[in-house]
Amino acid sequence: MKIVCLKGGLGNQMFEYCRFRDLMESGHDEVYLFYDHRRLKQHNGLRLSDCFELELPSCPWGIKLVVWGLKICRAVGVLKRLYDDEKPEAVLIDDYSQHRRFIPNARRYFFFRQFLAELQSGFVQMIRAVDYPVSVHVRRGDYLHPSNSSFGLCGVDYFQQAIAYVRKKRPDARFFFFSDDMEWVRENLWMEDAVYVEHTELLPDYVDLYLMTLCRGHIISNSTFSFWGAYLAVDGNGMKIYPRRWFRDPTWTSPPIFSEEWVGL
Repeated sequence: MKIVCLKGGLGNQMFEYCRFRDLMESGHDEVYLFYDHRRLKQHNGLRLSDCFELELPSCPWGIKLVVWGLKICRAVGVLKRLYDDEKPEAVLIDDYSQHRRFIPNARRYFFFRQFLAELQSGFVQMIRAVDYPVSVHVRRGDYLHPSNSSFGLCGVDYFQQAIAYVRKKRPDARFFFFSDDMEWVRENLWMEDAVYVEHTELLPDYVDLYLMTLCRGHIISNSTFSFWGAYLAVDGNGMKIYPRRWFRDPTWTSPPIFSEEWVGL
């Protein structure tokens, strides 16, 4: 039996769902999803089935009891082999599953819902009208909270270096900025010919995820949200640039999610 905990924001949920599917397709007889509602609520709730054409399985009460029992075991430090996902006999998979080995089939799982595929906003038309549109995702928001200080923020130097790299390769590139702090972006990364994606109505954040996938090149933050915007891009061969230093805390290891084609700066 394997139980994958679903938690965190949309980007993390996507990695965890890939882990779930990878286990299923590896021949395990019993694989379940457990919805950790407390940790989902911290990031706007369960978003997978809102954004993608997915039918998520229900979690039986018996499985919930197993998870709660294993969490008690973890709290008191017993039966570690059952919740240490590095061990083959582990039952509870409660990490964020951020590894490239779990995601090679992600394109088969994540089809945007029809209303997104039919979205005809002005930004869709602008992106499609450009020969080489490049998304630039600037994540700040929750990373500014003291409790998240270990994550760190990508600074102006990183984005300027990445933009210069893209312009050297593709002088015809046009940049589309996405952010949860557009005021900061405009003040620090202003470009005359760039597009700053702000919606006139309140839309869910996964609209921006969809728009990012329409771009050909990508400059991401240290964020799984923008990782997926680049990974699921319609043009799979476009430039993809990521911050080599993923975390501010030097004791934290960068997630092994990038293939050799990605450029770390």
